[in-house]
Amino acid sequence: MNNIENLFKQLIKGEITENLKLPADENIVKELIAKFILYLRELQKWNKAYNLTSIDDEREIVIKHFIDSLLYLYYIPEKPLKIADVGSGAGFPGVPIALVRPCLKVFLIEPSWKKCAFLKNIKRKLQLTDVEIIQAKVEDISDKFDIVLSRALWSIKDFIKNCLHLLKKDGYFLISKSIKLEGELKELPSHFKTELKEFILPNRASSPKALKRYIIKIEYANLRD
Repeated sequence: MNNIENLFKQLIKGEITENLKLPADENIVKELIAKFILYLRELQKWNKAYNLTSIDDEREIVIKHFIDSLLYLYYIPEKPLKIADVGSGAGFPGVPIALVRPCLKVFLIEPSWKKCAFLKNIKRKLQLTDVEIIQAKVEDISDKFDIVLSRALWSIKDFIKNCLHLLKKDGYFLISKSIKLEGELKELPSHFKTELKEFILPNRASSPKALKRYIIKIEYANLRD
């Protein structure tokens, strides 16, 4: 347990998260780490029956699920916003974002009842009062959101096609990618404005490509007319 706590402290205060505006107060950080560890334990327990993630190493879960999810905060301002996490699965990236930014209203959209059962459990365990769980396919959602995000659920082009109806007039998309980025961006029509931030995640893998993460902000120009 101490090793995991130390890893969290190291990553939360490390170079990779310095631009994410994470809490600096020691007491808040300590409380956050305790909640993330509870999240980790629940994920490990439920994963045995529900196969929520293929990653079972604790260090890898912390880095590739928890810290990876927090990278979205680079493009999320610190103010009340309505956010949709499409295809949330075991809560990534929506739950880590909600833990760190309680001012946000986060909607976890997930069609699988098993995964929604886990999400309801983790919402209760972590006391996430501003998180809502929607068991539905994205095409059946009629609500509108300030930010619509996902973690490599589809290609960028398909993500926008499937989720454009969720976006408010002044809203934008956030998506995480690690490979095939240039080709997918070239497929976007010229009326989409994109901006991206590159991160390097700590990893045991020997390949430098395995370490890169890109958070891409996508705005549909016509929504601002």
